Amino acid sequence: MKLHLRRTLPQVFLLCFVASVICLDLVSEGQVGKSVLLPCSSTKSSAVNVFWRDGNNLALMDIIQGQTNLGTQDVKYKGRVSSFSNQFLNKNYSIVLDKLVKNDTGDYKCTVVSDGVGETTRVSLTVTEDVGNSATCGASNVLQMFVLSALSLLLF
Repeated sequence: MKLHLRRTLPQVFLLCFVASVICLDLVSEGQVGKSVLLPCSSTKSSAVNVFWRDGNNLALMDIIQGQTNLGTQDVKYKGRVSSFSNQFLNKNYSIVLDKLVKNDTGDYKCTVVSDGVGETTRVSLTVTEDVGNSATCGASNVLQMFVLSALSLLLF
């Protein structure tokens, strides 16, 4: 048993190291064709309305009294924005912007309004071209992780 443990520990450490390098995610940076989380939370305790806007004041999403409202959403964002409605009670109004394009680069703001007083969170997003050697969790990188794990079995 002790020999088996000594043999598997290096493999576990190698796997954890490879997984941590491959799956690095950055909130304010995204790649063309991928998705990015735009964070927003609030300290307001009463009922709130939330307004997500881009740098040109185009609407991404509104959250009115705990309900998402896409009626004011700009055509540029149709079918590309989602929220976590189960987190609204926890004062989390973050959204996900899907199918990123290069011109999504820019500033975004989340304004939480309660009792006529607004609280604004700004998020700066940079969208870059999808580079084959980037550190994302795509299928090819998962395959690479398994190949490295298999190699570690042979070496240790």
